[in-house]
Amino acid sequence: MNIKDISMKEIDAIKDVWEKNREYHQRLSKEFGYLYDGLNFHDRMKGFLSYDPSLLKISVAEIDGVIVGYCISVCDGQIGEIATLHVLSMYRKEGIGKKLILRHLDWLKKVGCKEITITVSYENIETIEFYRSFGFGENTIEMRLKMI
Repeated sequence: MNIKDISMKEIDAIKDVWEKNREYHQRLSKEFGYLYDGLNFHDRMKGFLSYDPSLLKISVAEIDGVIVGYCISVCDGQIGEIATLHVLSMYRKEGIGKKLILRHLDWLKKVGCKEITITVSYENIETIEFYRSFGFGENTIEMRLKMI
């Protein structure tokens, strides 16, 4: 396995894995899966264009030249964010996610972040436990009401 950083110019390389992430969250959410229906890769990635490239980190994990995971993080002042992380299901439990997040936590510290946030669906118990293992803790919970 090889982990390397890529630039926004190469962002299309993660499109297929990002789409698997979208589908995963769509299936996972019993009440709000519909929120993932209209998500579009290019629209989501446009949000990262506003960041100074020195405050944006995109890493990919490859096995035999195929991208099996990615992580995108940003730094905004002293607050960092792991914006999105995904490893294809068949490659989980192999340490890929751990290597990606440790790489990003180290980078966020080096660029001066004092706090790091991540947003996780409350239904995504396995991922919550994964982040807890790095010291993340719950801060707030967003609640929604569907108005039918």
